[in-house]
Amino acid sequence: MNKFAFLTHPLSMKDVVRYAPKAAGKREPIVLKILEWMPPYKASTIKGVQSPQGTEIEGNFVMVPLMPNQFLKLDRSSVIQRVKKAALLGQEMGAKMVGLGGYNSVVGRAGKDVADALDVSVTSGNSYTVATALKGALKAAEVLDVDLHRSTVAVIGATGSIGSVCSRFLAQRVPRLVLSARSKSRLKVLAETIQRESSTALKVEMDLSRALSEADIVITATSSGGSIIQAEHLKTGAIVCDVAVPHDVCREVAQLRPDVLVIEGGLVEVPGEVDFGLDFGYPPGIALACMAETMVLTLENRMENFSIGRGLDYDRVKEIETLAERNGFRLAGFRAFDEAVTQEKIEQVGSYIQESRKRLRVIS
Repeated sequence: MNKFAFLTHPLSMKDVVRYAPKAAGKREPIVLKILEWMPPYKASTIKGVQSPQGTEIEGNFVMVPLMPNQFLKLDRSSVIQRVKKAALLGQEMGAKMVGLGGYNSVVGRAGKDVADALDVSVTSGNSYTVATALKGALKAAEVLDVDLHRSTVAVIGATGSIGSVCSRFLAQRVPRLVLSARSKSRLKVLAETIQRESSTALKVEMDLSRALSEADIVITATSSGGSIIQAEHLKTGAIVCDVAVPHDVCREVAQLRPDVLVIEGGLVEVPGEVDFGLDFGYPPGIALACMAETMVLTLENRMENFSIGRGLDYDRVKEIETLAERNGFRLAGFRAFDEAVTQEKIEQVGSYIQESRKRLRVIS
């Protein structure tokens, strides 16, 4: 039976307490310091993943005990070494494929340094994340009767490995595309590439508020540490697919903006009677697409470095989507802010969109 390992890490104090209940009630600065001292460790065994063809695999979650801000602020070389140690631990436990979840996939030349340190294959899972994010966003647009061919789409974190592929895909399908990221030089390079490939009306915008102000559909996939998109940034009827971990959309949007639809990107149903052995905040059998890509490649016995480095190949995005479907992985229902998106919520946003269209017709 093929085995895999998936590297994860806590996203917040809530996660730390979920994984280590003794941390409850402790001051965050103390917890952060303890996390700095802790080595990577096996968090759980994953059992029950089985394809419709009957192929079974097993895996392990390996915890890198660092919070997102620690990945960004601690000495880079020491962080990379900790991720390498975690990946080596997965290899020692028999994994033939190691997945890099969350910020583990960002450090070390976007996974290349980790791959160089191992004798087994590595993936970030970003290819399947792109596939599911796009599929989810397009499905939400269809449900709300939002015409993609008349829409303005914004990609936040456009120069990242996920954002850049999403941008190039959408540029072929929408009339107006807004790109936003922190690096002006990398934005310029991406914009030049897209202008060669498509005829979309392209706008590059460093200011987040302006980038979002006219967007009918938003795909956001930054590594900023979370909660950069505030309630006042979004237009009425906006559809936001939040692929970032931690999420880019602040939780207050759920209460303050009944007129927008936020969905978490990259959630899939895993085939089989799956027991993850670890509560990472989703219903039973639901995993992030990056986790799922690791499982798909293991089921397929595709032991090769698949999604590493900053540049993703859209052909690989399509390939992993096909492989996932063949192995029984399916896009999960819409979720946001730790809850399922209800039909009532969808209808509520739909009514705001209809009212907005009526006002536009009156004005014109």
